[in-house]
Amino acid sequence: MSKTFCVLPWMHLATNASGALRVCCNSTPGKNLIKKPDGTAYKLWSDDIQQAWDSDTYKTIRKQLLNDQRPDMCARCFREEDAGLKSARMGVNQKWIEDREYELEPDMDIRYVDLRLGNLCNLRCRMCNPYSSNQWVDEWQALTGQDLGTDEFNRLKTMDWPENPKTWENLFAISDTVEEIYLTGGEPTVIREQHRLLQHFIDKGTAKNIRLKYNINMTNIPKHLLEMWTEFKRVQVNCSIDAYGDLNRYIRYPSRWKAVQKTWDQIRAIPNVSYEIHCTVQMYNILNLNELIDWTAQYDTRVYFNILNHPEELNIRVLPLALKDEAARRLEPYIELEKVQGIIDYMYAEDWSHRLEDFYTYTDVLDKSRNEKLIDHVPELTR
Repeated sequence: MSKTFCVLPWMHLATNASGALRVCCNSTPGKNLIKKPDGTAYKLWSDDIQQAWDSDTYKTIRKQLLNDQRPDMCARCFREEDAGLKSARMGVNQKWIEDREYELEPDMDIRYVDLRLGNLCNLRCRMCNPYSSNQWVDEWQALTGQDLGTDEFNRLKTMDWPENPKTWENLFAISDTVEEIYLTGGEPTVIREQHRLLQHFIDKGTAKNIRLKYNINMTNIPKHLLEMWTEFKRVQVNCSIDAYGDLNRYIRYPSRWKAVQKTWDQIRAIPNVSYEIHCTVQMYNILNLNELIDWTAQYDTRVYFNILNHPEELNIRVLPLALKDEAARRLEPYIELEKVQGIIDYMYAEDWSHRLEDFYTYTDVLDKSRNEKLIDHVPELTR
């Protein structure tokens, strides 16, 4: 089998928050959309997904993955593998790959669906953007100096594409083969349209055969959603927590640690729910990961570290050497934990410290907007 093979283009459907079809959530934004002959993206809410499945975009990436080539859109996975980390590609291959021949033009047999049902969210995480959180729209214009224009501004404020009947026609058409659904956002716990999808499987009597996977920000889970989860085979909740205590609020603004702890206790009490911490490793928390690890130790739960790639000014490679050394020193006692050595190796692999001033500019704009100060949370990073 090809050394660069990834199983996803043979069994996976993914959307971004705008409803456009893309290869997967780890592929490079701007390069990963499934394109029509006219260059525009296929959309879940307006197009036939069979046509997308048979498109030249899919044919090209399948051919590359079958022939030891690294598609440009897959740079993130290969960059992590080159740094000694286990990439998403390696993980999905381990989980989904079968002992069979993978053809260039396969029948559509979608088993794993990754849905971003819009950008509705209740937080403004520092590493996010208005395409994934509608709360970010006003700050985005201040941060980038970009005038979105009235139409785009309004679209990002209120994404209503999940209400389109074609969305549900497409989703229900593939519902017989689906084994796992990954729901994120936006923030999936506040996106009502997901309930329609879950209810469809409950009413069909097939929910007991389907696994659900969520990324949630831990601020709240509606009671009726918790009740629906009990109907499914298994629910995996990836709990997005980037730091212990008030630093988590600074990063995932304006969450409150008391609410995070309450939601954590709720999740742990549901019999068919598995859970783990998903931490986005970035400039704001690399020097304090030890505190988060110590908090999770009391629960004997897995921490999955996801290294942030965008925006680049928040990437841990931007750290000056002295602070990289300090971060490595603080992580040394946890070196046996999954990915910790890989984080250190990745951090040292390249010197991006020329982007440090960009980091301060980015941070200053958000601090001013939110009446926050970096020095109050990560004093080591201040000028």
